[in-house]
Amino acid sequence: MKTKLSQSLAFGAIACAATMLVACGGGGGSDSGGGGGTGPTPASVSGKAVDFYLSGATVTFLDCGNQTVTTNASGDFTFPPNCSKSALKVAGGTDIGTRLPFSGVLQSPAVDYKAGVTPVASPLTTLVAQLGPAQAAVLANKLGLGGKDLLNLDPMRDAGALKAAVVVQQLVNQISRSLAGLAAGAGGSLSAEAAAAAAANAVANVVGNASGVVDFTDPATLTATVTAAVKASVQNAKSSLPASLQSNIGAVSDNLAALAGPLIGAQVSAINTALGTITLGADPTATLDAITQSGGLSKVVASESSQLVNKLVSAIAPAAFGDASMSTRLAALGAAVATGSAQDVLNAANDLGGAVNGGLISDVVAAVTLSDYVQLGNVSLNGGAPMPLADNMSVSGGRLDDVAMIITKQGAPFGSGASEVRAGMRYAFNGNTVEVVIERIVLGFTGNALSSVSIPPGAGMSFRITGSVNASGAFSNGDNDSLFANVGTGAMRLPFNTVFRKVQGTGLLTSAQILALTPSANSTVNATFAVAGTSGNDVKAGIGSGAQAVRLPTASVGTGAKTVGGDGVKFAIAIQP
Repeated sequence: MKTKLSQSLAFGAIACAATMLVACGGGGGSDSGGGGGTGPTPASVSGKAVDFYLSGATVTFLDCGNQTVTTNASGDFTFPPNCSKSALKVAGGTDIGTRLPFSGVLQSPAVDYKAGVTPVASPLTTLVAQLGPAQAAVLANKLGLGGKDLLNLDPMRDAGALKAAVVVQQLVNQISRSLAGLAAGAGGSLSAEAAAAAAANAVANVVGNASGVVDFTDPATLTATVTAAVKASVQNAKSSLPASLQSNIGAVSDNLAALAGPLIGAQVSAINTALGTITLGADPTATLDAITQSGGLSKVVASESSQLVNKLVSAIAPAAFGDASMSTRLAALGAAVATGSAQDVLNAANDLGGAVNGGLISDVVAAVTLSDYVQLGNVSLNGGAPMPLADNMSVSGGRLDDVAMIITKQGAPFGSGASEVRAGMRYAFNGNTVEVVIERIVLGFTGNALSSVSIPPGAGMSFRITGSVNASGAFSNGDNDSLFANVGTGAMRLPFNTVFRKVQGTGLLTSAQILALTPSANSTVNATFAVAGTSGNDVKAGIGSGAQAVRLPTASVGTGAKTVGGDGVKFAIAIQP
């Protein structure tokens, strides 16, 4: 299954060399595009360019004399006259989802024209182009999309394909940027197209050769996939890298994976988690609006606009990449950048000594330093004394009635907008899983301290309960419900009881069912709390302050009707008699 790249690593060469890729047209003769062909040709063939839809992108018809066209605002394009079959390359333009310039390169192999079927260029077809169309079904299976035609499937109209496409594209992008940083740090350069080709081919082969479905939600699978893909991408790009790196390419590939792998994995995991389970809207615009409102799109935007992995890699001396003994310390630096504080990054960089460029690593430290965020502090259980927020906590008294988190703000987490968040909460107890999404919670601050917090009238609320009790619903809040707790400098109560009270009022749950859902003694409750900005704004949440501050990992809560994908915490509470 594994394919090889030409030394140039140009997408055009890859596409034209793949098996089953043929010239435009249908038989003998010629056309103005240079593809040549006789026999009936459709009057026009239309295609789609999709990351989210790409507007103003350039589509190159590699088998039709490299003719080009430009996509419209919905990613649509039309094949040139006398060209109904060609391998495609798509670059440039603007992603209508992120609203950022598209920095990647999409590719699609040539496919036979079928009436009523629209050829697509997407991150998924890019993988197919690396292995050849005969492997399309294999790749679909490995991505959890078994039975779907990746070459003609518009991801904006298929929830599973959309999530896979977004995740794959960001994985390829981040590996590409690590390769560019590797070349730059050694005094060379690697074109964006060559880096993208090396990364896409590596990802395609790793996914295609996986033993089963590649589950990006599983940490071990994600780590193994990213590590293998980074290593393979270095080997793919070898001939285009500076000579100082080529001489010991095995150690270079291992060390780049050790350094960049944790950060790439964290970014891919954040996107995969934040998107949650995508629910298609009435049309692609509605689908994109829902992803935006959930907060999930902000994680995609953050990844697409980030050059952190490039900066990190370029800050390391070329000699260090060729030294196999540096792997452990490089991995420690990569992990610190991925999930640690600014101080953690400084400590790991200092441990590498002269292998780190002090001026360049300062840019990395600045990027990791958390600012303008909502700070979570201690937590109070059942009105008790505040205790440090931890992965595992306990409370006595026979049941869990109240969880309150002390909240402060650092800097301006809401920018110039209102102090509002969208929140999601989930807990598992007694064989049931309870999920709640509140679309608007208003916070008030006196200085940096929380002084009020409420669910205002009109705020959308939804819930889903699965297990021995099964119920779901969505409604608008009719009251102004305070969630403020006079704990510490000011705390927010997690509003399960508030939601249960309102749900009981709708008649969807009985008092007996609510009692069965209330955590009680001799059990452990596993909970998740996630926050995102309203209207898709990115609101950061973290713990600690100054150089010790750490942004919370990504968490997602969904009720089927609504989703919150943002920063969050997971914890377990053991309930004692």
